[in-house]
Amino acid sequence: MEKIQKTMVLLNRLKWLGLVLGAVMCVLTQPRFGDIWSVVLGTVAGVGFMFICENEKKNTICDHVADDLHGALEKEGYSDVAFEIKFMKPGMIIRIFTIGTSDHDTVLCNGAIVRQISKSWYREKVWITQLIGVKSEEEIDDARKALDDELLEDLKKMKEENKKNGKG
Repeated sequence: MEKIQKTMVLLNRLKWLGLVLGAVMCVLTQPRFGDIWSVVLGTVAGVGFMFICENEKKNTICDHVADDLHGALEKEGYSDVAFEIKFMKPGMIIRIFTIGTSDHDTVLCNGAIVRQISKSWYREKVWITQLIGVKSEEEIDDARKALDDELLEDLKKMKEENKKNGKG
């Protein structure tokens, strides 16, 4: 956990180096390309570097979350799982596909996941967790589509409730 947090801090600081890199690009390209193109190139370089740092930060968090949750499931005896983690503005959407488990085992996996997330440092970053049992890896695409549909319906309901409560 401490290593991940140090990496996050490093990437947060490093991304601001993009401003310096963009300025250097602007200064070095100005004599050759002129003012307008040098500003465009400098902006693209700076923003691109910042974007790369943010993506790496997200990838590092995703890898850690997947490893952490996989470890929790392995302790319970469930090692054949696949993870899909996406970032949205409100937080992470974590999807866990348990492969070859019964409905009862999927419920047990759910308990292990909830316990692990509740005691983790990233719990504030988790927005939605979806767990589904599939018989084989070939069924993951169909399960993903079903989870997408379910997620869209839930988001529509949340939006309607916010409108009714005067929050939206």
